[in-house]
Amino acid sequence: MEFGQVNSYRATELRHEWLAASRRFGWNFLGAFTGRAVRQHTAGTALTNLAEELGTRVELGFYRLLSATGGFTLHDPDKMIDYSKTPQAARYAFSFWAFPRQEWVKNLNGYVEFADSHFKQHGFRCNMPLGSYFIRHDTSSLLSYSYDGDIISLDPIHAPGDSDKTAWASFLQAFNDWAHRRGGSPLLNQSPFVRKEHVVSAYGERWRKLGEWVRTIDPNGRMRNPFFEELLW
Repeated sequence: MEFGQVNSYRATELRHEWLAASRRFGWNFLGAFTGRAVRQHTAGTALTNLAEELGTRVELGFYRLLSATGGFTLHDPDKMIDYSKTPQAARYAFSFWAFPRQEWVKNLNGYVEFADSHFKQHGFRCNMPLGSYFIRHDTSSLLSYSYDGDIISLDPIHAPGDSDKTAWASFLQAFNDWAHRRGGSPLLNQSPFVRKEHVVSAYGERWRKLGEWVRTIDPNGRMRNPFFEELLW
């Protein structure tokens, strides 16, 4: 699992800051490239699962070693990753739903159960670690997903290849429904297949207020694309 922080507290000291380049390489190339290659070039399902299980154990071992040695902190510029030059073979996709911070453990355990169940039923699981961001309470934006308090997100990450694009899309739709039932809030520009009931439930009165404002300043729908036209209250 990859963790991130937005609007969080500042670290008091640097630790293992030399890992910044390795982190960039891992998320800018290695993770997605390896995950996609395993799916495309292993001979069958059993071999694919074995390769992914071994890869996961190696990655967990690295994280445990890092944790045992004090973890790492970075200069702010070193946290930035430029994906503009990432080759297609090393790119990945992800979704983002925010959940109340105090429900983090319950929702993480629930996600693991959901993902395992989906894999047993449909034979699909993500080929990259789950992402997660801590974001502090912020009411400066009407559609802030931390409007009601601190959040921790759940971000399924996958490097889809030609053979599993449809399965990835089906997983995202199932994940949306799962996250909606647990009171999550989607990031609208990074949550594919979001439906109107998802955003109405997540943003409530704020979503209605936005819809009224949009229709007031744009009564003919000239500036609304089909995606938002379908979602607006």
